Amino acid sequence: MPDTALTLTNVLPFLERKLDDLAPWQVTDAGHPDHGALIAPEYGMAWGQLAAGFVAGCAYHFLAALALGDARRRVEAARRLPAALLAADAMIRSQRPNGLLDLITVNYDSSPDTGFTVQQLCAVLELARRWPADDPDWAVLLAKIAQFIRRAVPGMMDGGFHTPNHRWVIASALSQAARLFPDLDVRRTVDAYLAEGIDLDAEGFFIERSVGVYDAVNDRSLLLIAENYGWPAALDAVAHNLTLDLYLLHADGTAETGLSRRQDYGTREVPLGLAPCYLLAHGIRPDPVFVQAAQWLWRQAPSPAGHLEWLLYALLKYGDPAPAQIGLPDDFALHLPGNGIRRVRRGLLSASFFRDATRLLSFTFGAAELTSVKISATYFGGECGRFIADRLEVEDGRITLWSEGRRRPRRPGYELPLGRPVPPERWTAAFAERALRPLPPLTSLVEAEEATDSRGHGFDLRFRTLDGLERVAMQIAFDFPPGGIWETADTRTKPVAGQVLFLKQGYGTMRYGNDVIAIGPGAAAHSMWQMREAEPAPNHVRVLLTFLTPVDWRGMIRGRNLADYRLPVYN
Repeated sequence: MPDTALTLTNVLPFLERKLDDLAPWQVTDAGHPDHGALIAPEYGMAWGQLAAGFVAGCAYHFLAALALGDARRRVEAARRLPAALLAADAMIRSQRPNGLLDLITVNYDSSPDTGFTVQQLCAVLELARRWPADDPDWAVLLAKIAQFIRRAVPGMMDGGFHTPNHRWVIASALSQAARLFPDLDVRRTVDAYLAEGIDLDAEGFFIERSVGVYDAVNDRSLLLIAENYGWPAALDAVAHNLTLDLYLLHADGTAETGLSRRQDYGTREVPLGLAPCYLLAHGIRPDPVFVQAAQWLWRQAPSPAGHLEWLLYALLKYGDPAPAQIGLPDDFALHLPGNGIRRVRRGLLSASFFRDATRLLSFTFGAAELTSVKISATYFGGECGRFIADRLEVEDGRITLWSEGRRRPRRPGYELPLGRPVPPERWTAAFAERALRPLPPLTSLVEAEEATDSRGHGFDLRFRTLDGLERVAMQIAFDFPPGGIWETADTRTKPVAGQVLFLKQGYGTMRYGNDVIAIGPGAAAHSMWQMREAEPAPNHVRVLLTFLTPVDWRGMIRGRNLADYRLPVYN
């Protein structure tokens, strides 16, 4: 069996391949204005941050060869240094007069995006002081990195930020720079950011609630601040968040992102960016659970390309982690009322129930995934007809989601005439003056309770409408990622993204390999393929159950592996 442990020796080949892939994109024509820069293939233009990333990657290659005492790799790494020197010159040229970089897709003259680069380059200089090397190109490269950092610090001091995590990126980069170069006085700015306090709530979530991307940014930055500037509260905050994130992982290492307020919302990827944070936190305050988490994420991630440098930083800083045989959380029910989520893990089963979201639940079982369950009605549009839980309650294991249908002002209802002129420019203002003929809001609830039977393990569900008009069209939409095989008692098909299926009666299963999710029973009160105001699912396979109000549907979701349950589940 190949060695797949998270070690310096095992990570390094991925960096070497990454550098080999980047090298052809460097401009080698000495007469070209972008000489030494790297062209971003997806954008077709030079990008200072890409040049900086190449510089950091080449530096880590050299440092790892020194740390391993690997003469062959040292020679190979030294051969990359001339290209790294050209990239360093391009990196410095890409700085604006105030020392800041551009994120060419959106943020120009950007202090936070410069901060990401300064973080990485400061880490290189920190490690370089541990492993001095007698190589003239290496010495020049380190001098150019130092030049870049010194030029960047003044711009970052007053550069500002956009998003919550940017504050910690900037503060950490400045604190790293000042630790390397004590003549840089960064206290005014760092203290101003730290005075805002850490944006971590009592349950362990940062403001952005982004386990897939920005938890790693926050945790790494806070750890760097704690070490380079001295802020004990940062260590406690990081430990709290990293512990919480263990409870947001599915059985395959992917993360529950249904609460995220950033671009990872609704995605299902392994958050490998957390692995360096687990290692760094363990290095400062030992916790074998964190070591096990880092190792597990490394093994589960399909590709480490985007996180190699920080993984190498942690491994070079603290060495290869000792093997840990500590179990990670995989059998629990956790209610986080402040953020409106109920999490349940039972081995391969992973389920989440959400407040304040159109996705009321998600469910995975091994490789099988039910991305979302959404309930909608053709009832005065938008938030009047969509089931969005205003309350999520848990009692004796029973989960209840309440949707009161009152999220849209003056709906459901009809505006009445004023009996006087209403100029067009006063159309909107006049709403407050109009009388209203109100209609009953569509009040409903969903109840869920864990259950096991011949179909597998999952939840018994009950959906009821409690108020609202009769004969209103409704639907329950089960959205699956494409790639599964859908089967009922008389149908078997491989549906594609954007396809809508009606489960009119009985039960159906979606199978991914040997893992299966079963739903039902079906209902067929109407056949609206895309019900008005219901959120579409163009990237998923949608299975619909349809109703007319009033509704009282009892059903189930089950997950199973074919090796464990051999009975058919669609009868």
